[in-house]
Amino acid sequence: MDDTSLEIHDGIALIRFLQAQRLNVFSPQMIEELGRHYRRCDEDPAVRVVVVTGSGAAFCAGADLGNGEVFVADAELPPVDSCPLSFQAWDIRKPVLAACNGHAIGIGLGIALQCDMRIFSLEGKYGLLQNRRGVVADFGVEYLLPRLVGFERAFELLVRANRLDGAEALDWGLCSRAVAAKDVLETALGIAADMVSNCSPLVMGMHKRLLWRALDLSRDALVALETRALDHSMRAPDAREGGMAWAQKRPPAWRAFEEADWPEFL
Repeated sequence: MDDTSLEIHDGIALIRFLQAQRLNVFSPQMIEELGRHYRRCDEDPAVRVVVVTGSGAAFCAGADLGNGEVFVADAELPPVDSCPLSFQAWDIRKPVLAACNGHAIGIGLGIALQCDMRIFSLEGKYGLLQNRRGVVADFGVEYLLPRLVGFERAFELLVRANRLDGAEALDWGLCSRAVAAKDVLETALGIAADMVSNCSPLVMGMHKRLLWRALDLSRDALVALETRALDHSMRAPDAREGGMAWAQKRPPAWRAFEEADWPEFL
C-alpha cells in the first residue's frame, strides 16, 4: 500500500500523504514516493502547479519515532543525508504549494518550508522540535528559515524548538495564509487554479528559479540573469499570447512548456 498519492487534474498535481491514522508521520517509503512524485511533476507537461497536503487531522507530524530507536546513538550508523528526497521541491520548475491541513512538526514542517508557498490551518501546531529530540533539524531549514523570518526568530524556532499555532505562524512569516483547517485545501487549490488559468507556465517556472537563485546572488548578478530571462520570455510564444489575450479580452491559451522551451542558463 502506498503512503502517498498523486492525482493530476486541470494542470494541478495534488500530492497527498495517506497515513491519516498515524498523523502522516514520515517513513522511508514516503521519502521514496515523495521524491518520485516531485520528479514526475517537474517533467510532466500536464502539471503546471503542485499542491502537497495531508489526509486526516495532520499535514505531517514528523519522523516516525516508533519506540525511540530512530535516534539511538551509534557510531557505526551509516551517514545520513539531511535532504533525503531524490528530488527537492525547490528544484521543481513549477510552483509548489504546501496545504498544511493540520500539524506540521519536524520533518513535516521541513517539507512545507521547501515549498514556494504555505497555507496553514489555524488549528494546527507548527515547529521544528528536533533539538528537543537531541538531533539537528534537516531539509535545509537552517538556510531557509533566516530568509523567511529573520535570524532571531529562526534561532528560536531551531534552538529553543518552540511550537506555534497557525495564527502565530502567520504573524512570524512562516506562511502566507492561515485559515480554518476545513478551508486549507480549497484555498490552496483556488490559488493553484488561478495560476494555471492566468499565468504562463514557462514564466512561472522562470520566476521561481530566479527567486531561489536570488537568495545566493549579488544584486548585479541577479539583474544580469533576470535580463537574460526577460529576453528569453519575450521570444517565447506565451509573450504574444498574453498580449493578444489581454487585447481581445479573453482567457489566455498558454503553452505547457517542454524541455526545449526551458532556458539552459536557469
